[in-house]
Amino acid sequence: MTGASGSAEGLGVMHQRLEAHFLALRSHRNEVGPDVPIFALEHGLTDLELKLLKANVVIAVRRGQLPRFSWLPFVIYAAETGYEYSGDEYWQTFAARTPGWGEYGDREYIRSSFLKFAKQFGGARPSGTWAEHRTIICWPITHAVLPKDLQRQLAQLIFDYRGALTSELLADPAELGSRLAARAWHYSSRFQSFVQNTSLLGQVAAALLVDEDEESPYLLNSTLKRIVESLSAEREARTWLRDAKSSANRVRARGFLPAASNRDNDTTGKGRQRLPSATDPRVFLQLELQGWAAHLFLPD
Repeated sequence: MTGASGSAEGLGVMHQRLEAHFLALRSHRNEVGPDVPIFALEHGLTDLELKLLKANVVIAVRRGQLPRFSWLPFVIYAAETGYEYSGDEYWQTFAARTPGWGEYGDREYIRSSFLKFAKQFGGARPSGTWAEHRTIICWPITHAVLPKDLQRQLAQLIFDYRGALTSELLADPAELGSRLAARAWHYSSRFQSFVQNTSLLGQVAAALLVDEDEESPYLLNSTLKRIVESLSAEREARTWLRDAKSSANRVRARGFLPAASNRDNDTTGKGRQRLPSATDPRVFLQLELQGWAAHLFLPD
């Protein structure tokens, strides 16, 4: 990438570079499934390149330039702000980091840019009650994949669910997300807003549970490593994630065991698939579109 000139030409070069990257990523993600989304945080930029991008965006805003055709750098900038978001006022944080935004900024420009991203690259689309009420900031927050202040809670949730993991769930992020969301009723309200997008939740969880030496098909490797490194900065969260990964690896290893030849005729029960042990169900309330709804949660 070029230096931080802040000119339309500089932003145009960045846009072209990012466009080529996301098109290639879309092609690769299509091998998993055309409906598996990509995220703006999967930009693949180095620290230096990201620093240059942020500088160019800040200079452009200060000059009152919100380019019509070179919008991708602004999508990355907004998603990066979302990654650092901690539940406070998003636009106050955005404006504090972006001199001139109060005078020249346009929130609708950010929203429309994310809509272009979703349409052109099959990007993630926000969903859930929270997204319906926060129709603009839901985009950068969703495309931040897993903001830092939610990482510890997701590690704990995955850890708590590790005993119920199956090879089928690990291969089906949508179902995994639904199962995990059903157990998030006692977490923070912000985390509960995050888990309403169960497909996103499952995709991130499945990516976090891959073996250390493998790459996830659901998340760009550099983005996954960044989240894991950030999450692992806290000792307890690092332990939770490590133990959950170990459980997932054992589940995957069992999936490669040869089937018993006489399983159909087995009368001892040794060859039968083990069912989860029964536990006391949990009862909880959850706010939905129609109002409060009572739920009864069974582990399987």
